Amino acid sequence: MRSYRELQGIINTRIDLATMSPIELNIVSYDFKERESLAEFASELGWLVDSFSSIAELIDIQGEVSSKHVIIYSVPKNFYAMEDEIQRIKNYLKKNRQQQLILIVHENFKSSDKLAIELGARHLLFKPISYDDLKEILSRIATGIGKRRLKKLSSKTREPENAFSEIIYASEKMQQTIELARKVAESECTSVMITGECGTGKGTLARAIHNASSRKDGPFIEINCAAIPRNLLESEFFGYEKGAFTDAREEKPGLFELANGGTIFLDEVSEIDYSLQAKLLKFLDTRMVRRISGVKFLPVDVRIISASNKDLREEVRERRFREDLFYRLNVVEINIPPLRERKEDIEPIATAYLKRFSRRFNKMDVRFSDKALQAIKEYAWPGNVRELINAIERAVLLNHTGVISIEDLPIDFEKTKEIQVQKAGECVKVSIPEDGVSLEEVEKGLIVTALEKAGGNIMEAARLLKLGRGALRYKIKKYGIDAEKYRETV
Repeated sequence: MRSYRELQGIINTRIDLATMSPIELNIVSYDFKERESLAEFASELGWLVDSFSSIAELIDIQGEVSSKHVIIYSVPKNFYAMEDEIQRIKNYLKKNRQQQLILIVHENFKSSDKLAIELGARHLLFKPISYDDLKEILSRIATGIGKRRLKKLSSKTREPENAFSEIIYASEKMQQTIELARKVAESECTSVMITGECGTGKGTLARAIHNASSRKDGPFIEINCAAIPRNLLESEFFGYEKGAFTDAREEKPGLFELANGGTIFLDEVSEIDYSLQAKLLKFLDTRMVRRISGVKFLPVDVRIISASNKDLREEVRERRFREDLFYRLNVVEINIPPLRERKEDIEPIATAYLKRFSRRFNKMDVRFSDKALQAIKEYAWPGNVRELINAIERAVLLNHTGVISIEDLPIDFEKTKEIQVQKAGECVKVSIPEDGVSLEEVEKGLIVTALEKAGGNIMEAARLLKLGRGALRYKIKKYGIDAEKYRETV
């Protein structure tokens, strides 16, 4: 471990943010020599430093709310006996959430990890202080602040009220979904679950929530849990130390660590291996990560947005997904309805992307023929918004007349007839369209047909489907079917 004096002679990198305000740091330590040493070291690195003997002194001089970026707090040995100091630091940090806390504790200090979690510390150092480690932490923080500042200079930061502008809708169902997403974005809720079929736009909504939140200047990291081999997922999540395995020639921070201060989006969360689910649950409980083969626990402040096109409640019942993890991830659930259940959104989406792709391919004034637009509006779009966008992109790219007809669309509308179900002896014969159909669509269609036939009477519909009433109620809720609507038709 190098001493401060040794490091003084080799520091050759300073934070160069000439056109920006300095990066500011508060240091709080009861030990005068330690305080002066830390202040001198941080100043040499280019930080603008203020130092104080206590939180009380800091508040007296700067006030309860500060614009500083980082606070280094050296915990006194008798900290837990100092009730006033404990309350002051907690209140101060609550009012200055933008400040990253670096906590310094004595090596034999009891419950250091617990204190770090309690105070929301991003980094934990032990005495005697390793100035190598401190330099690395400050450099990492400075890099993050610099990147965010450059981003603000080079492009307009998205305002919260415009964060959802990428999501095009006209239906009441999507209006309710967006309103819920806005409330979640404005809250401090750290776990959000987005559900919906493939192609409904779960990733787009997750990014919109991030951009509308107080974390918008932090990173947004998306992980497709189904696209990464299960045996590699843990190292992607939590990182690893040098030598952790054969090819680990250098340390690598995990994606959770890199997402610190921002949002991590776990797409296809149902694909996480059962053993790794326990480690993810541990992170949600402690908000600390430990790299593979590492000994340090690193505090991480991140909002987790997860998504799945599977019914996670069913996965829990089948013991493929941990129930306790499900409830920790599903603090707030936001469901995106499939496109076939919000037909009012089809035309606005189609029109918007027609204009977008026309500009991209330099084909101005392209329009839909009346028949093509009508067919687009009536089609079920089993691939949802993604399928619709891809169809329009292809149609615009290949069009040479300026008018998109039914023939230009990569959909065989003649094959989208209703599924025919016939009873043939002891089994049921289903006529499947040539482009296929999902089992869920068949099941939902049968339930709707039974409700129509039963006039909305749940008991009669259950009898027709040979289901228990409770089981049918569950499926009605699962598919978002309004049984009352069919009662009115009798």
